[in-house]
Amino acid sequence: MTANLYKTCVTVGEDTPDLMRKTLLRALKVSDYAEARLDFICSSNADKNITKLLESLPKDVLQGRIICTIRTKQDGGKFSYTDEQRYDLLRLVSAYNPYRLDVELDHMQNDKKLADDLIASKVNILASWHNFDHMPSTAVMRTKLQQMIQYTPYMKIACMAQNTTESIQMLNMYKWLANKKSAKYKKMSLVSFAMGSAGQLTRILCMHLGSPYTYVSLGDAMAPGQLSLVDLKNINKVMIK
Repeated sequence: MTANLYKTCVTVGEDTPDLMRKTLLRALKVSDYAEARLDFICSSNADKNITKLLESLPKDVLQGRIICTIRTKQDGGKFSYTDEQRYDLLRLVSAYNPYRLDVELDHMQNDKKLADDLIASKVNILASWHNFDHMPSTAVMRTKLQQMIQYTPYMKIACMAQNTTESIQMLNMYKWLANKKSAKYKKMSLVSFAMGSAGQLTRILCMHLGSPYTYVSLGDAMAPGQLSLVDLKNINKVMIK
């Protein structure tokens, strides 16, 4: 059996709890982790749908291999209700203690009570920050990472790249992190890659620089430039002798 050089997290978005459960478990048969895009089941009865899904998943699977997130339209997702409703749903999810709970940095900064509640719940927060429009300056991205560490050692930052130079800029986040001397930075776990076709290679290279996994799809890409699981497994076969 061919060894796996790369660890993967399959992004799953389905519009019913039953279908989401089925696809998550199917994904975990071929992937290390899966990301449950809960915003896909928030069109109506969001709290009931999320509760039904999380209650139906084996506890060890949910807490050991599933990343949960509720993406707003601003962050490339489908959630279109109020911030307060979303914050309540995040609190609901935190009670189930998934492997990671992905929460945008901006929302924790805008609502101190949300951040305090999530930290108090002991859920493993994955602080994330995305820019779907352009590649910010290196200084801006470093500042975002410094802000994230106030909440959690688990971080994700992904921005749109137009060319190779901008893609390399994203990968330089790992070098900057490695050069930090403070003990708190040594404990940080970073997922950093560039979005878009120009950034596809960074979704592979990031794992050579310290990323714990890369996000993939089971079929069509769920994000700009996302590779499919099949593509990554084929690359793995080439890389492993």
